[in-house]
Amino acid sequence: MPETSLPVRHLFSMAVDADLKGAARIKGGPAGDRLIAGVHGGTVTGERINGTIIGPSGDWLYRYPDGSMHLDVRISIRTDDGTDILMEYQGKIADDGLPRSAPTFQTSTDGDYAWLNSVQAIGLGSFPEGKLVYEVYELL
Repeated sequence: MPETSLPVRHLFSMAVDADLKGAARIKGGPAGDRLIAGVHGGTVTGERINGTIIGPSGDWLYRYPDGSMHLDVRISIRTDDGTDILMEYQGKIADDGLPRSAPTFQTSTDGDYAWLNSVQAIGLGSFPEGKLVYEVYELL
């Protein structure tokens, strides 16, 4: 019988500052239209992780000829205690216009955040007050 809910634990909230006005726009390429936007900051707030989004970070968005949209994102996070974490995710823009993603992480294998290296997460995005915010959940 299929699951009706997923076993998850809230990992963090992430507010993203992306430069959509200054983004590169490639129209009519072989993979459809591309939007390449720099991510210049933001915050990560959670029970086990708190930090700031730093550069380099960016979003390579595809709009396929059928109109569907695909996310390809890399985010650099520096925790409040100075650890750097790479968050990578692919995802889709859902029919409701909100992003859905599947983040993974890379960080030092011998540090306080080594547990992140084996986490598969899901991210649910929204746009409160026009700003991109993700709620990121660890799949258990």
